[in-house]
Amino acid sequence: MWKIGIPGVCRGPLQYTDTSSSQQKEQRTHRMRTPEPKIQQPPPPSQRFLKMIKIKNPTTMKQQKQIVQAKNTHMNEHPPEEDVMEMLLVLPDEIVLEIFSWLPATAIQKFKSASDFFRTMPFEERYFVLKQSHNALLRKDPCFFLQPNSCKKYSAINEFHHFLSEKTSSGVPHNFLKFLENYPACRILASSNGLILGCSTKKNNQTELFISNPSTQSWFLIPTLNHLKEYPDSEINVAFECNSKDFMLFLFEVPAEWASSCYIVKLYSQEEGMWKSIEKTFFTGTRRMMFDTYVFQNNVFHVISDCFPYLHKKSPYFRPYIMAYTIEDGESRMLRVPKEARRGSHDLSCKMGIYKWGKVTSLDGSMCLVRLRKCVFTIWVLTDYKSCKWKRVLKIRVRAMGIIEEEPIIVKGFIVMNGDCLVFATKKKVYSYGLSRENYRVVEEISEHGFDDDEVYFTCYSDTLRLCGEGATTLPLLQQSY
Repeated sequence: MWKIGIPGVCRGPLQYTDTSSSQQKEQRTHRMRTPEPKIQQPPPPSQRFLKMIKIKNPTTMKQQKQIVQAKNTHMNEHPPEEDVMEMLLVLPDEIVLEIFSWLPATAIQKFKSASDFFRTMPFEERYFVLKQSHNALLRKDPCFFLQPNSCKKYSAINEFHHFLSEKTSSGVPHNFLKFLENYPACRILASSNGLILGCSTKKNNQTELFISNPSTQSWFLIPTLNHLKEYPDSEINVAFECNSKDFMLFLFEVPAEWASSCYIVKLYSQEEGMWKSIEKTFFTGTRRMMFDTYVFQNNVFHVISDCFPYLHKKSPYFRPYIMAYTIEDGESRMLRVPKEARRGSHDLSCKMGIYKWGKVTSLDGSMCLVRLRKCVFTIWVLTDYKSCKWKRVLKIRVRAMGIIEEEPIIVKGFIVMNGDCLVFATKKKVYSYGLSRENYRVVEEISEHGFDDDEVYFTCYSDTLRLCGEGATTLPLLQQSY
């Protein structure tokens, strides 16, 4: 807080003899009576608080004035946490709730634990939870889970990592990480809007699916499909997408016949609590599909095939491709990858993945294709969906990215997060590489990991207060024999 100095006034008799002239005395008396000029410029507000208090579309002019006043009151360049708390305490409740609806769940929990005032705020009320989880869809995912790609069926090892800029505001409770560690062969299949789709394999080889919110430490179990009961070792290919109110959970059942090219599509109904079969199957051609890197846009699921050279050259599916499945009519369509991406795709070092491209808030986002071949990253963006036209936006050798590691630098897994950032793991570390104008070709070391030579795969995560659904209960966090 800026304090304006006010000149003091001498009281009582002077203790020395003044030998000044009468003119000097008059000038000194005039200076004592004239107050110092006040400082007109307010101190520069804290950028950290300005970012936190930023509200989109305030409902009234009164709210706008209150927000502007809050930004410029009691602020230094680096205010202590107490000053931020004090400022929030003087705001109306509706403004505080609006501010907090833009914060991650972890930051909200920290404020609740720091003050009795915030403990009384209705952060658990349905209207606030819906607003906070809706606003989270407009933010970037600040975190991700890292898991080994080998033996996924029985993997029980999960690591949690943040982007460096989000380490203090977002996260996962330690209890949830202990749950993943203790629950039988528990692994994460997908994540969306703060909810996690998990899978566990019990000692009797029984498969269990569940949806959980790590921030609220709640979950509910999903009925196991008969197909998984009969064939517990079969692949679990899922697509999980949710907004602030509903979620969609699809399971693509592996064809019973080896030569079949059609996946049976099952949809989980929240209202009825059961799986339903969709009439039209998902035709995928004769290649194996990589459901780990699907893209859902405009009510269409997109999945890329593998690259392995096991088909005859005369086969129309000889080269890798993308298959699309439309939810509304159940139609399947093939999208060809760029011609440049098809060249050399049968090399054993070649790996491909598709991801969302563009800003999180963009309504006209596209899709990108990432290829890693012989330690060279190449990225294309789909510019015309109907004609299937692609544009190359990046081609760079891994060692030219500015990474300081011993040669050879081997990439063990990669993903494009938030539509503008390539995140990849080497044998020891995880890095990010900027793809947008703001951080183009800026490399940053995120953290180390403990999977060494294992191939890894990423699951994006954003902490929200979103409800799991009807029938959700508290997560079984206590260590016990499951």
